[in-house]
Amino acid sequence: MSNPDPRETPAARSETRVAWLREAVTSSGPLHVRDAAEQLDVSEMTVRRDVRKSPEILQFLGGHIVLSQEGAPRAPYDLSAATDTNEEAKRAACRACLPLIKPEDTLFVDCGTTLPHLINAIPSDVELTIICYALNIADLVVRKPKIKLVMLGGVYHPSTASFYPAEEDTTLDAYAINLAFMSAAGVDARLGVTCTTFREATLKRSAMRRAARSVLVSDRSKFGQVRPARFAALADFPLIATEEGLSAPDAMA
Repeated sequence: MSNPDPRETPAARSETRVAWLREAVTSSGPLHVRDAAEQLDVSEMTVRRDVRKSPEILQFLGGHIVLSQEGAPRAPYDLSAATDTNEEAKRAACRACLPLIKPEDTLFVDCGTTLPHLINAIPSDVELTIICYALNIADLVVRKPKIKLVMLGGVYHPSTASFYPAEEDTTLDAYAINLAFMSAAGVDARLGVTCTTFREATLKRSAMRRAARSVLVSDRSKFGQVRPARFAALADFPLIATEEGLSAPDAMA
């Protein structure tokens, strides 16, 4: 894209970028946020804001920008909006997990907007197997040439940009998982660790049963929050990673 006219207002520049994005997606199909930011010479956050301001034109599908469909139902949980929330705290929580990961480990990586920072932080030369069910996680994993990706299939649910089995799935039974990195929408000492959908909770519990250890990765803003679907007690996690580092669950109560 050519350099913007410095005389343009911020609103006009945003409109220009949205028009460029619409033309790019129309002509070439879904466009990754990172690639769009590079082409436009702006930050990924700026691209996300532009897209969220133009829901009648553009929307997100995982980490990609696509054309909006008129009349499409809006998700109760806006994954794209949540991406920018407490971003630095999420990144710090994920960095705290890196010493736990050993070469050739098999990891389960949960859905949401926290754990993409874990994938980004993993060095490109580490050989791992990563099992996931979220589109935004898979999109980052395939960019790491040393990581073997196992993508759990099922019906796509845009509210969490994730795939859930249409019926009971035994795929996880074939794997011995060294570490399951779990996200949460709410963490409460008495009511436990919760998420927004019951399908998600079922898959989370299944992954934790198959894992040698499960690590809860959550920034502090989730503590004291409660969501409808409970999938674990705080004590089910030997370690909890927050922006303050790794701690045992009794230290977080």
